[in-house]
Amino acid sequence: MKLADGVVEEVLDNGLKVLVKEDHFAPLSSCYVWYRVGSRNEHPGITGISHWVEHMLFKGTQRFPKELLMRLIERKGGRWNGFTSHDYTAYFEDLPASEIELAIEIEADRMCNATFDPKEVEAERTVIISERQGAENHPEFLLSEAVQSVAFLVHPYRWSVLGYESDIRSITRDELFSFYKRYYAPNNAVLVVVGDVKASEVIKLAKRFFGHLDRGEEPPQIRTTEPPQVGERRVVLKRRFHGEYVFIAYHIPEATHKDICALYALQAVLSFGMSSRLYRNLVEGNIAVWASAHIDVAKDPSLLWLKAQARDGVGVERLEKALLEEVDKVAQDGVTAKELQRALNQVEASFVYSQEGVSMIAMQLGFFEVLANYKYADELLEQIKSVSLQDVQTVAQRYMHEDNRTVGQFMPIRE
Repeated sequence: MKLADGVVEEVLDNGLKVLVKEDHFAPLSSCYVWYRVGSRNEHPGITGISHWVEHMLFKGTQRFPKELLMRLIERKGGRWNGFTSHDYTAYFEDLPASEIELAIEIEADRMCNATFDPKEVEAERTVIISERQGAENHPEFLLSEAVQSVAFLVHPYRWSVLGYESDIRSITRDELFSFYKRYYAPNNAVLVVVGDVKASEVIKLAKRFFGHLDRGEEPPQIRTTEPPQVGERRVVLKRRFHGEYVFIAYHIPEATHKDICALYALQAVLSFGMSSRLYRNLVEGNIAVWASAHIDVAKDPSLLWLKAQARDGVGVERLEKALLEEVDKVAQDGVTAKELQRALNQVEASFVYSQEGVSMIAMQLGFFEVLANYKYADELLEQIKSVSLQDVQTVAQRYMHEDNRTVGQFMPIRE
């Protein structure tokens, strides 16, 4: 069954889009609310604010104080959480299907009535600074952030979702609340419900709890476009950590571009499984401890990444050379029919596995809706199945060349 099959879609008068998919395999339900806001909607001075607002929505409202929220969901045997990305912020509750009304009521209240108590704001500032500092204990985070900030010169994808520590320390409660009021509105959100429910009843609940909320002003659009890269960029980090790493990023188009299909196949050839090129030639070749390739599927043009950790004694120069050799082989000689078919099978399988269970189905529907539209997932998979050998070689040549790449090296400081 396709992801979009059976989805009931309705847009309320205030602009809230509601997607419901009945799944009667088990008496479970999943409720997600997706907001079209993330770190791409920030600017220097308030980086990390989307992630901080996400944290604050777990601090409760007057109707649902934080202690009550936790008790209500956990007593029903449910789980809840949220997450922030460059393009979106999302919240979910997985509950018995009989409790779907509770999830919808909570999310409707959180959309407009979060309190942002000043004491809670300051307490969470400490938590988020600790989260940021904890991430900095990992070379992979530091190098990814450094490469991203060099690969993007002007687009807001250049900073991480966590933001800069100096911004986290200086953002005020009023700035947080104003950001929340600007972006948390029905017309900037998508409600997704999947499970052992009746679509007509869910639509009624959505109208009951969300329908009276005022439509917000249209959020400002992102006007900044990253200019084409016109030469290789490099960044070197040195810290007192063990391990040497090389991360290489290439600019690629946005999620809806026709070349994304071939790029999905290319990343699978390079990195999916023990038969992939990076595993066979770098890991089994005793050059890398691990090596991977992945594409950031994003609303705006993003990056394709090659990442690897050098084995002891190999060094970053040899590791970088080995990574680039794998890229050059694809660009010059292409891939084999056997490799491509295996890659296409793996990509299709990953799409199928990402839709196991009501929560994963709801997540996929919301993810594709905020990037393009929920039907695009099925369209994309069908297009991927028709990728040719020439398509893979063409995108390797088009995007994975010297003038379009940013190379990052991480080397430990020797005592």
